Amino acid sequence: MDFFWHMLFITANWVPLACAYTLMLGRGRILNWGPIGVGLVAAYAIFIVQTATGSYVLGAVAGLALTAAVSLLYAWLALRLRDDAFGVMAIAVHLGLIALVLNWPSLTRGALGIPRIARMPGLESTPAFALLALVIAVVWVLALLRIDRGAFGRNLQAMGEQEWNATAIGVSRTRVYVIVFLLLGLALWTDNLLFPQYLRLLHPNDYQFPVFVFLITIVVAGRPGSVRGAALATALLVPLREGLRFLPFAPGALGPLRLILFGVILFAAVWWRRETLFPVQRSV
Repeated sequence: MDFFWHMLFITANWVPLACAYTLMLGRGRILNWGPIGVGLVAAYAIFIVQTATGSYVLGAVAGLALTAAVSLLYAWLALRLRDDAFGVMAIAVHLGLIALVLNWPSLTRGALGIPRIARMPGLESTPAFALLALVIAVVWVLALLRIDRGAFGRNLQAMGEQEWNATAIGVSRTRVYVIVFLLLGLALWTDNLLFPQYLRLLHPNDYQFPVFVFLITIVVAGRPGSVRGAALATALLVPLREGLRFLPFAPGALGPLRLILFGVILFAAVWWRRETLFPVQRSV
């Protein structure tokens, strides 16, 4: 039963990020390859402040503020760089943030991470975490479905498909980008408020590039731009990822095995959805 609650928590905790990212990638066609770096900032800001002060309120506020700042940095870069150039820069920022964490041991404890993280009152058991994460996931899915169907969702899609035409009818590219990056940052803040305290450990290995590969796999498998698809793909792929722990492989082989498996799934999903992901531009 404990494994069921664990699986429910891990799956539900992935849902806000997957659903927010699918809107950015699928609707806005924004090649943001560095969202995990924002999650890294959110997690370390929350738990460095919480560990120093003993207050989750201060930690959450500090994490939210720094998450918003880094999200705005990504938005600023996206507004000034196009397509692949922004994707490469987003990866560079992500790697720079990891290097900062690893090389500032007096603040972050470097590669050792931050252990013995205290849990919020009322979250001392796995079922409590799972139920809270499930409620948050449902709220996020409903909110993002409403956003996707509303004026902002239409503006985001218009900006992704025909930027010049959207700008000509009064859609502000700056406003759309700022909102969608802040929305993704809020999803990352939500995820990272719960995950490290569930493990009682914050470690930089949880924010490396393979995590982003898994996120892309979820989004592509669920169809980019589809909130329901992202939620369903999360419900299918996260249990598969966690279930690999039970296979009789050496601990050192488990990480590479996961990367290979989800790389194959990602390749298959991209091939299957190639006409959607790489549409032929219409011409008159």
